[in-house]
Amino acid sequence: MKFYSTPQEFVKAVENIVDESDLKSVFALDFPFFDKQDKFTLISVPTYDKSVKHAGLLLTKKEVYVCAPACPLIDKKVYGDTLKQPYGESTLAAVLVFKAIIKDYAQEFVRVREAMNNLDFDPILEDIEDSGRALRRLTDRCEELMRLIITLKERDIKEFDPSLASFDYELLNTEARYLLERCRSHMYRIASLRTKSEMKSNRELNDTMHRLTVIVTFLTITSIVVSIPGTIGAIFGIPALSDAYFTGHAPLLVFSLIVMTLASVALGYIYWKSLGLRYKK
Repeated sequence: MKFYSTPQEFVKAVENIVDESDLKSVFALDFPFFDKQDKFTLISVPTYDKSVKHAGLLLTKKEVYVCAPACPLIDKKVYGDTLKQPYGESTLAAVLVFKAIIKDYAQEFVRVREAMNNLDFDPILEDIEDSGRALRRLTDRCEELMRLIITLKERDIKEFDPSLASFDYELLNTEARYLLERCRSHMYRIASLRTKSEMKSNRELNDTMHRLTVIVTFLTITSIVVSIPGTIGAIFGIPALSDAYFTGHAPLLVFSLIVMTLASVALGYIYWKSLGLRYKK
């Protein structure tokens, strides 16, 4: 088995078997790819590893070419008998590559789940949508991976014989199915987080409306308090009325203005208390 750490190295190593342009097109896909030819079987699966964006597996009669997020080492002590069987190495290599991909997907699932856990406390709509898109993409990849694992067994490919590693294949199938179900179950959390975000927005809107109501009420009361003494002062200041009635009664005029102002403040305060309004920060 030959292992390569990057898709570029993998493409260069197998260019005498598969056309380079075809391989580059395959690695540009965002979903698993499977191709069975007479001389080889080509498998490509997108990953979340930054250095290995696509896991590649080329199975031939004589050699196995692997490009994966982690080097799948075959324990000869455990799989010694299997390695002696025809296509035993290619079968084990495929199983181990798929296990590495599932581990990579599981790490992405943990990252998305932690982001969703944080959103439970602070449901920001933009972050919720980002998590939703990431989870949908991961779910789609898990579904395609699950379909590919089943297809490899149903197509009766000689380079991949599940009977040589039946326990490992069933375990692989179970792990892939379990991860897929976890992804699907968390899709419901996205809807729940959206509801929480809407409730948070409604609370913030209600708080804003409440603050605006307090401010408008305060301004209304203030305008009334200011306008009443002004109106009374304007009436007292009319020359005809002032000369006829208020000449020589300046103390009474000042006293009347003070009383009217205090009365306006008292009535405004009583009205304020009756509304039960408080400014919320």
